[in-house]
Amino acid sequence: MLHEARRIVSPGGLVAVAAISRFASLFDGLARGYLFDDEFALIVDRDLQSGCHDNPDNRPHWFTTAYFHRSEELVQEIEAVGLQLVELVGIEGLAGWLPELEARWNDDTDRAVIVESARRIEAEPALLGLSAHLLAVARG
Repeated sequence: MLHEARRIVSPGGLVAVAAISRFASLFDGLARGYLFDDEFALIVDRDLQSGCHDNPDNRPHWFTTAYFHRSEELVQEIEAVGLQLVELVGIEGLAGWLPELEARWNDDTDRAVIVESARRIEAEPALLGLSAHLLAVARG
């Protein structure tokens, strides 16, 4: 996909790349209680080791077959095809894992606090793995 994006992007044009964080299943499993199931824990172990997520029994809410990235892997893949990274951010940050924040989202003032807290850490390399999803912007 990145090779094709590089091929068709205009010189200097932007390419947006979304990826799932390597740690998404660990945090999701902990937040939703799946991690306490030995079968799910084995899936998470494989996710963390190889990035290859598989739900062999198609268990509901255990996601589908996918590749989960480390942020540095995503950067390497982008650069390997000749794109130049402009920015890499974590989309949700820690706020995405805190269910109590959902009730605050409907209040304009509280939502502003949640969004600002995410902005403060969205590009911090040490915290990118806290987000379930990563977003990279690259230039052709």
